[in-house]
Amino acid sequence: MMASGEKTSPLNILHEKKLNAHTLHLGELKQLRLSSWKGFKLFLSDPAGSLSENPVVKGIYSSGGKDGVRPWMDLEYWEELEFSDSPERREKFSLGSAGLDQKLFDFLGDLIPAGGHFMVSYEGEQRIHTDTIQSLSAGVPPAATPLGYLVFRSGFQYIKDWYLAEGGFEGPRKIWGEKAPDEQWAQNFYERTAEQVSQFLKKPVNSAATALIEAARKKSEEIMKIIIRGSRLNI
Repeated sequence: MMASGEKTSPLNILHEKKLNAHTLHLGELKQLRLSSWKGFKLFLSDPAGSLSENPVVKGIYSSGGKDGVRPWMDLEYWEELEFSDSPERREKFSLGSAGLDQKLFDFLGDLIPAGGHFMVSYEGEQRIHTDTIQSLSAGVPPAATPLGYLVFRSGFQYIKDWYLAEGGFEGPRKIWGEKAPDEQWAQNFYERTAEQVSQFLKKPVNSAATALIEAARKKSEEIMKIIIRGSRLNI
């Protein structure tokens, strides 16, 4: 499925990567308006070899640019897929339920070096999108939302909620992950994340707390453990 002539692209490493019994497939790359920008799609095949009807990831990869701009990605992600090899057979599959979502994000995060960033839209209709929106609306730190947690754990020390207004039109709202360019910035990013998460954990929990809030608190506790292991912060 991978297009010929694109074997030098860093994205090539994603082709035929295994997610347990499932396999990633890189679709044809598309040259965009800037020479460093490539449009791409990733599909998933099931153990029987059937390809997902829709991509699991679609977006832009940039190899960087002027003034020290490091590589970055701007993505849409769908964790719920359908496979069909005949009109009689349709199978639904969720990466989240199968525990494969973090492995996918780890593969993607590995393509972004120190100083780069990673964006993923949460303006979709699947549960991970709506749960992320609802979590942010309830005051959950971006890093502890369903999408933000995947990005944080894939190597980005600071997570923010972001959108860009251009020409009177708002771009899709996104989770934005920053990967520190050096150890000093990593400490700075960890401090900012720890402050957000610790303030959230200090909020009293009442009996009416939703499942999303309870899940966000568990994620926040794990984030603090990761920060303590990976930084010099005295928490």
